[in-house]
Amino acid sequence: MKPFLVLLAVALATFGLALAPGRALAQGSHPITVAVGQVIRGDLASFGDSILIAGTVDGDVTSWSGSITVLGTVHGDVVSYAGSIDLGSEAQVTGSVLSLGGGVAREGEARVAGQVLGENPLAGGAFVSSMAAILRPQAGAGTANDLPLPLISAALTLISLLLAAACAAIWPMRTLGVSRALRRAPVSSLGIGLLTTALIALLLLPLGGLIALSLVGLPLLLPLLLLLHAPYLFGLVGLGRALGERIRPGDTDPVAAVAGVALLLLPLGLVGTVAPLWGLALFYATASAGLGAAILSRGGAYALRARV
Repeated sequence: MKPFLVLLAVALATFGLALAPGRALAQGSHPITVAVGQVIRGDLASFGDSILIAGTVDGDVTSWSGSITVLGTVHGDVVSYAGSIDLGSEAQVTGSVLSLGGGVAREGEARVAGQVLGENPLAGGAFVSSMAAILRPQAGAGTANDLPLPLISAALTLISLLLAAACAAIWPMRTLGVSRALRRAPVSSLGIGLLTTALIALLLLPLGGLIALSLVGLPLLLPLLLLLHAPYLFGLVGLGRALGERIRPGDTDPVAAVAGVALLLLPLGLVGTVAPLWGLALFYATASAGLGAAILSRGGAYALRARV
């Protein structure tokens, strides 16, 4: 089990380095400004910072939760999933404009070649705004429903622990099988889990974009995310069970699984109080090991045929 813990720590560190923002993704406490006469070749993206376009952008302008103000020209689409979009009188957009949760303010002389979506409230937009507020709260603004971030993180941690306890109680033998598979093949479990997570992320980004742009399917985004979350929760229970049995050898009671999951969720919850996005990423990276073991053991059934 010790080599597996070392491998998991290395994988988490590598995963964190891979998530480090590159130059294409603008982040920071100051707004991103394209000055008058300045030309940006390519797309411009931001997670939570405001963007001001007074010059020209030859590409798409995208922000997850920051506001976008266009006073110049954008040769592409302008999209803010949870922030607002303001189009000045001299704004020119050759693509479409979309704001799911923040709304679009457009002066009469602003020209948009494509569609303008978001001037009226969109179905599912409130959910996107709440998620954005939790993952990246804006400076000077409250989080979703003005709840403090530590309280939200504690609530999510407690809910995850309760769901894990229910999972361990409903499928005690299955989670035991996952823990056995994890102990027998830790490297394979971790590798398969991380590859599966990477594949899901690659598929989810375009799929989520299509769902968001379809508007009609936007309310399906939450059930889809919950459906994708379930296998990771099951894998986390298997990982917690392996950890719990390591602490108390010979104890196959589901209580050991709950104790192990609690030990895993506690540091993740603490990270989530200060960096929600990192906490979420580390949760999936950690649970990927259990997910890989669940895949190898066919949901825990195959591993029960042989004792560790």
